[in-house]
Amino acid sequence: MVKVIESDKRQWVPLGAACKVLEVNEATLRRWADRGLIRSYRTPGGHRRFSQGDLRALVAGTSPVENEDTRSGVMEAALRHIRRRLHHRSMVNQSWYGHIHEENRGRMRLFGYRLLTVASDYMGGHGHRSELLASARLVGEEYATETARLGLPLVEATQAFIFFRNSLVEGLQSVDTSGNSPGAVYRKWEQVNAVTDEVLKGIVRAYQEAGARVAVNQAG
Repeated sequence: MVKVIESDKRQWVPLGAACKVLEVNEATLRRWADRGLIRSYRTPGGHRRFSQGDLRALVAGTSPVENEDTRSGVMEAALRHIRRRLHHRSMVNQSWYGHIHEENRGRMRLFGYRLLTVASDYMGGHGHRSELLASARLVGEEYATETARLGLPLVEATQAFIFFRNSLVEGLQSVDTSGNSPGAVYRKWEQVNAVTDEVLKGIVRAYQEAGARVAVNQAG
C-alpha cells in the first residue's frame, strides 16, 4: 500500500471503476494489487483505491510498478519476454496477431497478465490450488469468448495462447535455478503445465459451447 496526500486522491479510483477499466473481476484486481502490479491504498473506511496511471500502463502493456519484492522472478521475466516479442517485427507475420486490431490488443495483453498472475500464485503457493486452477480455466474461457468475438478461429486463438504460454516458459528458463534441487525445478515445470493445461481446456470448452449455440440457432 502507498501513502497518498489529499491533493493526489483524484488520481485514484475505486475498485469497481478500476475493474471496468481493465475488464477483470475484483478478485483478480486485488491479487494484482497485493503482488505490487498496481499501486493501491485504503481509505479510512477500508475501501481500496487504485492508481489511474498504473491502470493505463497495464492497458498499454507496460509495467507500472517495478517492485521485485512483490513479484516472482518468473513473472517479471515472462513480462519482459512478452513485451520484447510483441514489439518484434516478426509479429506482423503472425496470423492471429493481424486479426486483433490495436484497440483490442490492450485487452488481450491483460489476459496474458492474468495467466501470469495465476501461474505465479500457483507456483508460489498463494491460495488454494483447486481455486487457482479453476481461475485458470476461467481465464481460458473468457479469453476464448473475446477471441471468438474478434472473429479468430480456434486454431488462431490457440496460437495466441501458445505465444503467452511460451513467454511464461521462457521466463522460467531465464530465472536462475542453480540454488534449487532438480526435484524443485521439475515441480516448477509441472506447476506451469498444470496451469496452462487448465487455460487450454477453458479455451476449447468455450469454443465448443459457442459452436453448439451456432448449430442450435441454425437448426432453429
